[in-house]
Amino acid sequence: MDFMEYKTLSEISKEFKERLNSIAKSEHHIAGIPSGFDKLDAITKGFQPSNLILIGGVSGMGKTSFAISLIRKLVFENQCPTAFFSLEMSSQQLMKRIISQQTNISAERLRLGLLDENEIELVSKKTAELENLPLYVYDYPFLTVSDIEDSLLCSPPDFAEIIVIDSLQLISKNKKDQVGKVLNKRELTKITFQLKQLATKYTIAIVVLFDSRLPKEKEKYYYSKRPTLADVRKYAPIDTYADLVLLLYRPEYYKIEEWDDDEQSPTAGEADIIVAKNTNGSLDSIRVKFDGSKSSFENLSKYN
Repeated sequence: MDFMEYKTLSEISKEFKERLNSIAKSEHHIAGIPSGFDKLDAITKGFQPSNLILIGGVSGMGKTSFAISLIRKLVFENQCPTAFFSLEMSSQQLMKRIISQQTNISAERLRLGLLDENEIELVSKKTAELENLPLYVYDYPFLTVSDIEDSLLCSPPDFAEIIVIDSLQLISKNKKDQVGKVLNKRELTKITFQLKQLATKYTIAIVVLFDSRLPKEKEKYYYSKRPTLADVRKYAPIDTYADLVLLLYRPEYYKIEEWDDDEQSPTAGEADIIVAKNTNGSLDSIRVKFDGSKSSFENLSKYN
C-alpha cells in the first residue's frame, strides 16, 4: 500500500483562508471555474477542483454540442486551460464544430465547403485566433482511466484546470476489452468511482458526458418527460460518486411546443439544464438557447 500523506490543521486552515480570499476577490463570487453559463454558475458557483461533474441526457439532446459550447466558453472566453478527451469525435470534427460556433456559419456548410470569400477570410481569422489558446485535445478511442491519468502524469504540472471527457460509455474497463464492448452497470459505476479518485488526487475538475439509456419498452414514456436523477439510477448508479449531475432536456426534440411551466412559453430553440445533484448548493433548472444549425448552447440573456 502506498504511503498516504496527511494534512495538519495549520495546512488546512491556510488553504481555507486562501480559498475565502479568492472567492471574495472574484467579481461574481464564483468559487470554482466559471462554466460561462451565467445562471448555472449562480447555482453551482463554478466547477470546483476535485469535483466530478456528470452531464447526461438521452440520445438527441445535444450532449456533445453542449460540451463543445462549454469548452468554447472555458477556453476562448475565460482562458481556462482545458484538456478534452474525445473518445468518438476526431480533432478535425471538433475544430469544424468550434469554428461553426465562433463564426455563426452552419456546420453543414463548413463540411461541404460552401463558403464565399468573406466567409473564408472569417474562418481563417478565427482559426488563427485559436492557435495559442490553452486547449489540449486527445482524440483516441477506448481509453482507460489509467490512460487518462498517464496523460496527466506526462504533461507539465497544472497544464489543465479542467478535463472534459466524451463519453463515459466509451471509456474502456481495461486494455483487453474488445473494441465497442458495452459496459454493464457495475463496470460503469466502477469507472465513475475511478474518475472521482482521479479528480481528488490531482485536484482537478473532471466533466464527463454520459448517455441515459433505458429498456426499449420504457423509452416512449421516460424519454419524452423531463429527466430526473431517478432515471439515471435506473440505468446505472453512476451519480453515487458525482458532486454535480446536470441533465439536458429539449422538449422541442419530442415535438412538444410549450414549456411545462406557468408561462407555457414556446420551446422552439430552447433547452433546460437541470441541476439534478449538487453537493455544493441547491437544485434548479436553467433555461438556455439552443441553435441546431450551429449545434450550440448559449445564455438566453444574449438573445433577449
